[in-house]
Amino acid sequence: MTRFGIHKATAGLKREAEATSSSTRTHRRRHRFLMLAFTALATFYAARLGQLQIVRGEAHRETQLAQSAMWDSLPAARGSILDRNGELLATADTRHKVYVPVGDLSVSKEDAIEAVANVVEVLPERRRAVEAATRGWPLIANDITDEERLRLEAVLGRNVRFEDHSARAYPAGSVGRRLIGTVGVEGNGRTGLEFHLDELLRGVAGRVEVRADGLNNTYRPPGAEIVEPLSGHQVVLTIDAKLQRIAENALASALTETGAQAGDIVLLDPRTGELLAVATERNDGPPDQVPAFADPYEPGSTLKTFLLASLLNEGLVSVDEMIDVEGGVLRTGHRTITDVHGYDRLSVRDVIANSSNVGAAKLAERLEASVQHKYLRDFGFGMRTQLGYLTESPGRLERPEQWTALSPASHALGYEISTTSLQLAAAYGAIANGGVLMQPILVREIRDAEGRTVQGFEPRTVRQVIRPEVASEVARILEDVVRDGTGSRAQMGTIAVAGKTGTAKLALNGGYAPGRYRASFVGFAPADDPRVVILTRLEDPTVGSYYGGAIAAPTSQATLQAALATDGGRIDPRLVVQDATPRPWHGRPSESGRSGPFIFAVDGAGGSSPQRVEEDEMVMLPNLFGLSPRSAAARLYELGFDVSWEGQETVHEQSPAAGSSLRRGETVVLR
Repeated sequence: MTRFGIHKATAGLKREAEATSSSTRTHRRRHRFLMLAFTALATFYAARLGQLQIVRGEAHRETQLAQSAMWDSLPAARGSILDRNGELLATADTRHKVYVPVGDLSVSKEDAIEAVANVVEVLPERRRAVEAATRGWPLIANDITDEERLRLEAVLGRNVRFEDHSARAYPAGSVGRRLIGTVGVEGNGRTGLEFHLDELLRGVAGRVEVRADGLNNTYRPPGAEIVEPLSGHQVVLTIDAKLQRIAENALASALTETGAQAGDIVLLDPRTGELLAVATERNDGPPDQVPAFADPYEPGSTLKTFLLASLLNEGLVSVDEMIDVEGGVLRTGHRTITDVHGYDRLSVRDVIANSSNVGAAKLAERLEASVQHKYLRDFGFGMRTQLGYLTESPGRLERPEQWTALSPASHALGYEISTTSLQLAAAYGAIANGGVLMQPILVREIRDAEGRTVQGFEPRTVRQVIRPEVASEVARILEDVVRDGTGSRAQMGTIAVAGKTGTAKLALNGGYAPGRYRASFVGFAPADDPRVVILTRLEDPTVGSYYGGAIAAPTSQATLQAALATDGGRIDPRLVVQDATPRPWHGRPSESGRSGPFIFAVDGAGGSSPQRVEEDEMVMLPNLFGLSPRSAAARLYELGFDVSWEGQETVHEQSPAAGSSLRRGETVVLR
């Protein structure tokens, strides 16, 4: 190789070495840059992570909890409703909704539906909704019991889902249900006392903390926060469940026997104004109202009592004064007033006892319109009683300036004025209570969930309407009405009853419907020491008689007899005193003969010393299987027994058994 060639090769090697050295330096610089970059990035991330986890960790944890935490509601137990003696009428219960998870079934939808239908009722629309669903949890049944839930779980397992909701149980069956009202599926009161006392009864719902996972399923974490619910208050009514059963049964029987379209039976303690029973039925009208409180009507001849009280209190008549009753026909202006029976002359006492329309119209002429209006107003007509609960009508009583020349007679006969059964019973309570009108009471006290009284309602006097001696005189005349007058079918032998019958035409479309009437009886017992006022109203009877004395009076008698059999001490404490001296009584035994658990008789000489003859002390129990609670209780009350009801629909067991002999006053348990 020439020198030139060698030199050229050496130069090439030198250039190659220089290129290799330059490349190495470049790689080193790149490596150092990358290392610095990665170090800086790692340092940044470490700093950021420290900031997130250490500096701001607690704040981020709170944010995360806030985003995933939720609250489930814990329903409060609804407060109970009790009668005056502590018997449960309505109490808290749990019911369940049933859902079908159509996207997670281990059986077909058809099989799931049929399995549910074999345990509980499945409505057609809910069946169709489940069949049409392709996802989600459609509702298939509602308001099922714990027992039904267990049966469904045993049959279907995970193929059904449940949701609890607050409901009501009625240990006393149907007793007082119109008063008590209803509760909706959401747990709030809808009608009756359940609605008007909802704020007290419903309590305060609690809550429990839950979490949502990535699939939005909720769960309760360990140590979850719980806010316990506060149970609702207990409400104690003045109603006596036994008397309520009796009144409801008597009204149901009367409606069936007379074909009446509606009716009321009200029992009230005249000394306190406490309502002891309110049985009320009406086919039409708002379902959330109690007709005895909200349905005003023209009371007819039962208002003659207050005409008499007004005249006596003003000193305008004496009870023995004779009145010319025109042979039972009185023509005044373009109007003719007639009596059922024609008399020439009647005493004031007999005008009331025989319910003479002519006599009442002529007596009304002695009162100035303003005075007549004042007494009607003072007895509580034309204004609400201030019961405080449930819808109440004031009735109608026009100002005297709006009266016509015929209005005084109309008001005396119970027309051109409307009243509710509650108002009328309270007004008769004033006659029975020495002329003192008491404010009606339905709620006796409010208790907290532990049973401690937080509010009581004491009897409240409204006003002294008439003098006590006048009230006593009116009561004696009302006793004559029952003993010898139109109310004779309300007699109860040795227990003197005072009262007044009424038969009024039914108003319809601005006039009076021909052949349609309202029958009523209002009175109190015992007449000389009143413990209970009774009002019976039967609307538009279509079978048999329509007179108050013929159908309302005997219904009142049956109610009082049954009430005596179950709790004679309340109506007349002297009945439960052994060897008590019979009080004077000048009447005669009931024309209806032997009925009810007791026989009442007068001594053979017809004197004033009646004796109460009690039937055999031991009585054989009837077979009550299959009867409704109301019918079974009524039969037992008529025989003189107390009743404890522990069932729901019909009687399927009784203790002691049918055919057993039991002493009167003992308790029969029905299940």
